Amino acid sequence: MKHALVVGGTGMLSEVCMWLVNQNYHVSVIGRNPEKMRRLVENAEKGRISSLLIDYQKVDELNMLLQKTMTENGPISLVVAWVHTGGEKGLAKLMETVSDNNETWKLYHVLGSRAKLAQVKRELNLPVNCHYFQVQLGFQLEGDWGRWLKNHEIAEGVIQAIQRNDPTSLIGVLEPLEMRP
Repeated sequence: MKHALVVGGTGMLSEVCMWLVNQNYHVSVIGRNPEKMRRLVENAEKGRISSLLIDYQKVDELNMLLQKTMTENGPISLVVAWVHTGGEKGLAKLMETVSDNNETWKLYHVLGSRAKLAQVKRELNLPVNCHYFQVQLGFQLEGDWGRWLKNHEIAEGVIQAIQRNDPTSLIGVLEPLEMRP
């Protein structure tokens, strides 16, 4: 069975976790909220989701949990990572750990609407065995105003990005700037 890792999978990416399970992945999920994690695990077929309750900024603990889940569930071939500003060390450790245990793997990096995609990619120390994809979150236009994306829209967009394998994907729109919520 293939092994995927979803960072932030108990919130807006929970539908992505369930979709990956339905695509015959074992899914390891990094999250900090025990109640949300419990609900996610309960909604999946027993044993198909591994809970990694941790703040990804605790890089030594993160490394140990990643090593453990890869020992138990095999190398990780796909990562969906929603990493907030300030979590760069956690993302770097994740990339290092996953790369050390894999030939090739895919990273779908979910980024906010203000992210400068080229700059983000330049600042990452991407391993040679990592195929890197960016998924940028925008907003939706509704009449005369803009609103933030709903979790379901985000999940659908990330799933489409995984299916298409385009280097960059945009969910929603980024302009007009004056309509940004």
